[in-house]
Amino acid sequence: MNKKIANMIEAYQEDKDFFGAIKNEDINKVEKELAIKIPEQYRDFILKYGSGGICGVDIEGIEGELGSSMLQATKRYRELGLGNEYIVVYDLGEYVLCMNTRDTEEDSKVYSWERTSKKPELRYDSFDDFLEDYFQEAIDNY
Repeated sequence: MNKKIANMIEAYQEDKDFFGAIKNEDINKVEKELAIKIPEQYRDFILKYGSGGICGVDIEGIEGELGSSMLQATKRYRELGLGNEYIVVYDLGEYVLCMNTRDTEEDSKVYSWERTSKKPELRYDSFDDFLEDYFQEAIDNY
């Protein structure tokens, strides 16, 4: 996670905005259940924060022994037609933002996916780009 995102979180985080740090074992369980490998930038976010966000932007994640909001959202949208290579990182109801876990680059791109079109559309070149943009928009509107 880049320094700008860390600074945003530090400046705007309120009590209980994030679940909190989790263990690699919790991530490994979710990866096994979904048959995927979580991209590094997103993995770093999950390890440090678990799930959550600032200024009303709540990123799906893993909540340790309590479960995984990302796992549940991904399973739900896979039943609606999302490809098995994708994981949901942000659920907006009408559509989701998801990552392709089979991208061969250093980190996965972030796509938007709607139930009606069922075609992922590229939105961001990396998880950090997505997070920085969404957090900045939320701060600007806070």
